[in-house]
Amino acid sequence: MNVTYIDKDKDWQEQPIRQRHGKSVCVTRYGAFGDMIQTSSVLPGLKEKGYHVCVNTTPKGLDVLRNDPNIDEFLIQYDDHVPNAELDDFWAQIRNSFEKHVNLSESVEGSLLALQGRHQWNWTKEFRNMVMNVDYLEGMAAIAGLEETYSPKFYPNAKEKKWAAAYRKKLGNRNFVVMWSVAGSSVHKVYPHMDAVLSMVLEREPDTRFILVGDTLSMIGEVNWEKHPKVLCKSGDWEIRESLAIAQLCDMVCGPETGMMNVVSHEPMPKGLILSHSTPENIGGNWINTDVFVPQNVDCYPCHKLHFGFDTCKRDESTGCSACASSIPPEWIAESIVSEIKERNSQRVAA
Repeated sequence: MNVTYIDKDKDWQEQPIRQRHGKSVCVTRYGAFGDMIQTSSVLPGLKEKGYHVCVNTTPKGLDVLRNDPNIDEFLIQYDDHVPNAELDDFWAQIRNSFEKHVNLSESVEGSLLALQGRHQWNWTKEFRNMVMNVDYLEGMAAIAGLEETYSPKFYPNAKEKKWAAAYRKKLGNRNFVVMWSVAGSSVHKVYPHMDAVLSMVLEREPDTRFILVGDTLSMIGEVNWEKHPKVLCKSGDWEIRESLAIAQLCDMVCGPETGMMNVVSHEPMPKGLILSHSTPENIGGNWINTDVFVPQNVDCYPCHKLHFGFDTCKRDESTGCSACASSIPPEWIAESIVSEIKERNSQRVAA
């Protein structure tokens, strides 16, 4: 697979993008790993249409997508190498070098989730819901000109598959393994009752094992669980590709609207998706084998906004977290997990 880097030590305008001949498409998307996992959903459809597929992203995006068989090449630019004011000119160069350009920048954030400082932020909640209550994957498929929606997918390499299989085996086939994605990139992508859920499930089903994953900031959510023999605290410890590889082998995956949840959205294992700013029509409603937990009796939900602080996000005083996430009872999620455990056990008895 060819990987072309735009030299960060030179002006991008001095580095013309090579003209691709034949049926070619460049898919542009920058951002966190969750953005890239969502982007992976359009790649199979473009490949099926016979395109030579190039992905224009950052080194972070390359790390997530580097094994995707639907990608023929990467065009990599470093963060902020092309100033925001010059992106339109840069993208014009891409359009001139490929037959088709699928620009997924702000296909969700900015379009279906309002950003502070943009005029959509000040729309009424009712109008935002009218305009933005669109399935995120369907929206990206429409931008790509695809007639159907494909599922996101992560492709571990052979080494990662071997490591993940060995780790899962070490946890024991008898144990029901739940991966919990601790937190996302926004203040509302944290579930304050996680501790209560874990305690309820472990009390009722002692053969459960929880794996907590996330970035280094997510380690805050692991406090008091570090020495528990049935809870494995891996936030800030595992690399993202390790977490993604293990997720595919877990018996269940739970968490707020994070990239991890997008990774397993169309995998067969049961899932518990905790919503905050989105609706089931945006995310989760079309996922496979998924219980979607919706905020209750919160007047700001659904806000269709991306919040980075509590100066704009309504805070629940008792939990210190967002009002929307705090409103979802932990009993609902605990019962969902226990129900899946009992279902698996009954299947084993029947077999």
